[in-house]
Amino acid sequence: MPSLPNRPSFWQRNLDKIGIGGAAFAALCCIGLPALLSIVSAIGLGFLVNDAVLLPLLIASLAIALWGLYSGTRHHHQWRAFAIGVVGAILMGLSMWRGNGTYAAFGIGALVLASLLNIVLRVRSAQRI
Repeated sequence: MPSLPNRPSFWQRNLDKIGIGGAAFAALCCIGLPALLSIVSAIGLGFLVNDAVLLPLLIASLAIALWGLYSGTRHHHQWRAFAIGVVGAILMGLSMWRGNGTYAAFGIGALVLASLLNIVLRVRSAQRI
């Protein structure tokens, strides 16, 4: 009987993307992106637009994103995506501390780039097997 390849679970493949989505949401709410704030208020979630809620959400989301990138590193054995993700997480933290939208934009961009690189590296690693 042929053995099935060791395929990662849904959570192992998508944890970084879920974390990045949560971190982007928290950062954009904290810097006060008008379109996002109006959508959140319109659907009845205006209580989320509070730093006491958003800061723990941002920290948890960044931790989830970095854990997902780290698990990708264990799969494909290359650290580039994780390193870019750490830089993005630091920029997101700076955006909350300084209240600067530029840091948030670069942080979100770095995290998205890290996630895309993680996907490419996972696919290349799977093709070698």
